[in-house]
Amino acid sequence: MFIEYDYQQVEVPQEILRYCDQFTMDSHRNELKYLDCVYMNMGYYGNDLEQLKEMRRRLMPVFE
Repeated sequence: MFIEYDYQQVEVPQEILRYCDQFTMDSHRNELKYLDCVYMNMGYYGNDLEQLKEMRRRLMPVFE
C-alpha cells in the first residue's frame, strides 16, 4: 500500500498494515479511521517512532 505524504508516494511497511488491519477491524483500507492509524504509526503526527514500534508489539487488553 502506498500513501501520499508531502506530494510523494510512500510505501507503508507490512508491519504497520497488519497492525492497522487488526486495530481497526471494521474499517476498510480506504476509510479515514484506517488511514489515520497508518499515518500515526508512520510517525507523521510527530509521535516517537520507537514508542510506536513498541506499542505495535505489545498486546493491549480491551478490558482489564
